[in-house]
Amino acid sequence: MSQMTDSRGFRSGAGLSVVLLLAATYLYLQPGTQQIGVGLIVVIALAMLLSAATVLRVSLLALPFRILRERGVIAAPKPTDLQPVPGLRLAQVMGGTMILGGVILQQLIGASLVSVGLVAIVAALQTFLAITGICVACKLYGIVVWFENRRLPAGTTKIAKQKIRMH
Repeated sequence: MSQMTDSRGFRSGAGLSVVLLLAATYLYLQPGTQQIGVGLIVVIALAMLLSAATVLRVSLLALPFRILRERGVIAAPKPTDLQPVPGLRLAQVMGGTMILGGVILQQLIGASLVSVGLVAIVAALQTFLAITGICVACKLYGIVVWFENRRLPAGTTKIAKQKIRMH
């Protein structure tokens, strides 16, 4: 089994990112604060990419959860709270890249509709994760692992088996 992490931290981080994305969008829509909104969106994207790059050891969006858990305000994770790191890393890479890509497209070629769409997709997926605990990118990763392992000769594994929770 691969490395596992407390999925509750990423649920709370997802919720925080949605709140921050909404705040950034509000700032972007207000005259005189557009660059602050764009800057906040970039910070969120970079925080997600940092999390993926550090194998989830540094997750700025999940930091409040981690602090509360370390201080005993939140209980230690139960086995059902644990989720494989690779799927969550994929989610962080996809989300951060989509958000950053949206900002770059907006700044370089003024592709507002595409930019808003990319940020809205990430916000929707983060909202879904925060509310349901289901990480869509984690499920996609699980499907890729399943397909990759099906194509290999019996008894060999190229990608480490993952614990995929479907609830």
